[in-house]
Amino acid sequence: MKFNIGVKGIVRKDDEILILKRSDSDMHKPGVWETPGGSMDEEVFPQEELQREIKEETNLDVIVKEPFNVFTFMRDDTKEFKIGITFLCDYVSGELELSPEHEEYKWIQPEEFGNYKSIKSLYDEIEKYGKKYGKK
Repeated sequence: MKFNIGVKGIVRKDDEILILKRSDSDMHKPGVWETPGGSMDEEVFPQEELQREIKEETNLDVIVKEPFNVFTFMRDDTKEFKIGITFLCDYVSGELELSPEHEEYKWIQPEEFGNYKSIKSLYDEIEKYGKKYGKK
């Protein structure tokens, strides 16, 4: 079975995390809120690819830290099966500018994520993150 690898980042700034709303014209999950990231297209370390994806999607510089979660999914449009790795990322610098892939962004508390349209696995992931790293 052929599969690809995706990388995602929970970008942290102060006590908040960054979420992005996919463009309504996107072929995969239009209008859904997500964390930044993308597919691994080159033979590089996942951390390098994630850092590049975050810069491309948001114009932010981050430090990619340790892996936080591993997940699987199938793209709606291509039926491509992917294995994903979510890393914790710390904001370093940059003024947020969205690429055409996304139409909105928010810095939120992890417990607020349930108020945004997303997918079950990401709700679970961010809830797990909030329990481990959220406000005490």
